[in-house]
Amino acid sequence: MRKNICLSLLLIVCQFAASSQSYNQEKTALTQFIIRMYKAAPFTGVKVFRDYEHHYLISLVKLPAAGYSSESVMDRVAEVKARAQVSQFMNGSHISYDAVISLPAEDGSASKAPKSDINELIKESSIGYVDAVEQIATFIDEKETDKKVFIFLRELEKPNKKK
Repeated sequence: MRKNICLSLLLIVCQFAASSQSYNQEKTALTQFIIRMYKAAPFTGVKVFRDYEHHYLISLVKLPAAGYSSESVMDRVAEVKARAQVSQFMNGSHISYDAVISLPAEDGSASKAPKSDINELIKESSIGYVDAVEQIATFIDEKETDKKVFIFLRELEKPNKKK
């Protein structure tokens, strides 16, 4: 009786270990793929990656390494920016554009053409909440060595399998 209980406990533990190892291997492979893809053609923003069993939303943020007082502050800013990118991607955003053209008053001289100043004001706002993004990689950009790249991952709903 004791042998059966010990054997079944051992099998359950091995099953959990095998499934968690598989997930970590998938995430590691995905992380390495994204890093290789970034090094081949640098990008920032949000991308969706799909495989047969999962859909992932990737948010990539690039920050200047010298602009922050500590690593923890830089990590927090990167996470907030990643969440903002994901929120804009998932919930949309509203962009408003205002252009103000000002002309100087004419002083009577005909030789000078009046110069105009154009001031543009572009505002973008997004409303939404992103509950979780997971930081999967951080590295220094090879081309811009003064910047640090942060990669965040969020798993989307699993696709429906066709029967």
